[in-house]
Amino acid sequence: MLYFIPTPIWNKEDITLRALRLFKELDIFLCEDTRTAKKLFAMYDIPTQTKHFYALTSFTDQSKMNRYKKLITEHNVAMLSEAGTPGLSDPGKSLIQLCNETPLPYTILPGANALIPAVVWAGFDTSIFTFLGFLPQKKGRKTALKEALLRPHPTFFYESVHRIKKLMEELRTLTFQGKISIAREISKHFEQLRTGSLDELEIMLREGTMSVKGEFVVGIVP
Repeated sequence: MLYFIPTPIWNKEDITLRALRLFKELDIFLCEDTRTAKKLFAMYDIPTQTKHFYALTSFTDQSKMNRYKKLITEHNVAMLSEAGTPGLSDPGKSLIQLCNETPLPYTILPGANALIPAVVWAGFDTSIFTFLGFLPQKKGRKTALKEALLRPHPTFFYESVHRIKKLMEELRTLTFQGKISIAREISKHFEQLRTGSLDELEIMLREGTMSVKGEFVVGIVP
């Protein structure tokens, strides 16, 4: 069995009892970052001497794919993202596809992620919404934004600190007139969540009322 186990985005209390039990019981872990995983175990005082950690970045390597497939077939294995729920917007998605194609048994544990708190907090009508993961950095980015502005319901996506101001400029160029929600550093000490017009959010970012640091979940609605 393969267990997809959510890990805290930052706050160590955002972990489930089930996740902690599996951390102790299982010996094999596929990780987006093995160093982060080992720090996580240390945070909960869970010994790692008998545990094995394997890096999972992609499945372009056929030999690596076969190796992980063999591990999952013969053992109980966990998949951990660097933070949050694995498989939502990280290499874990390839592992889910592998399990469905093979097929291999797997289960997804509920737990921490940045998207759902941002969606709930935004205050939009989110009975229907679209999630894009990370916007393309270059090719296809403008098209993705144009399509989002044509939808009658909200669109949410992740954005990096390096492109949040660029996003505001792009929305300005596209004459965006709707509402924007920005959730920054969810669950962390300097968490900020704001909903407003493009003008209001641009002023906050320009004047430093909202810090241009960390990771962002952005929601836009026409």
